[in-house]
This record gives sequence, structure tokens and C-alpha cells, in this order.
Amino acid sequence: MKMVFRAGILTSGKRIGLVLLLLSALCACGYELVKEKGIFGGDIALLSVPIFKNITYEPHASLYVTDAFSRELLSTGLFKMDREGTDGYLEGTIREIRMVPNTLNKDGLVIEKKVNMTLDLVLVGKDGRTIRRWSLVDEEAYRTDAINSEDYNKRYALQKVSARMARRFCATILVDY
Repeated sequence: MKMVFRAGILTSGKRIGLVLLLLSALCACGYELVKEKGIFGGDIALLSVPIFKNITYEPHASLYVTDAFSRELLSTGLFKMDREGTDGYLEGTIREIRMVPNTLNKDGLVIEKKVNMTLDLVLVGKDGRTIRRWSLVDEEAYRTDAINSEDYNKRYALQKVSARMARRFCATILVDY
């Protein structure tokens, strides 16, 4: 008796079995890792984010920061956002915004500045007790050499810093709870 092995040829039964195995593996990826929404075992699932307090001299900074945090918290999928009947709220205070020279040209004129932002956050429960406090600091450089675009660049840098701080805050919440 002579045995011949053919490599690479599957019978039709094996092909059908392989296709069914692949389809079942692709269709079975609908697991939900988090059973409850929110944090603290689902105690805080409906969150309110009022406009952050701005105790600096930088106008409109509270709008950029509040918008960034609201978007990022919503995108995690852990919270629903509402103003009434909430389980808790996130109170934020913009403590400091500083614009410092970062780069000078050969004539000694500032061509790049750095915006430094300090933010304090407090998570408050529906009963009014403080659950947790955070303090975040971040910075971003922006160009100032074109006088017409300096204000726009500064606003864009504030938005970038706000978004980065919000992402970092949400990552902290996801890791801690």
C-alpha cells in the first residue's frame, strides 16, 4: 500500500467546518466587559458637569475646559449627562493660566509662548459629600510671530490643553474605579 499525502488540499467537509469555525469566532465578539454603568459600582452613572469656575483673567477658558470634559466623559460610555436628578456632579475650578515666553528669535523677540493651566476637580455625590479631588497641570506651546494669528493660536492651545487634561482625567477614572 502506498500512501500519498497531499498538502494544501482540504476536502469540502473540512472547508465547511473551517468556515463555520471562523464565522462563529467573528460573531461571538459581543461581550460587554463592564456590567454596570458609572463608577463606584454604578453609584454614579448620571453625572452633571456645570460650567467650570474661572478665577483667572483669561476670558472664555471655562467654556473650552467644560466642553472638553463633557465630551470626554460622554465618550467613555460610563455616564449619562444631565442637569437634574443626577447621582453626582463634577465641579471644576481653573486655578491658573499663565502665558510664558518659550522661544526667542535672534533679535530677542518672542516667537513662541507656552500656556500653563492648573485645574482643580471635585467629584461630589448627590448628598453633597465630596467623593474625590484631583489637581491637573498641563502646558502647550503656541506661535506668536504672526500678530494676526496669535490670538487664534492661543485659543487653539487652550483647547488642546483642555482636551488633553480631560483625556487624562477620564483615563484616571477608568483605572481607579
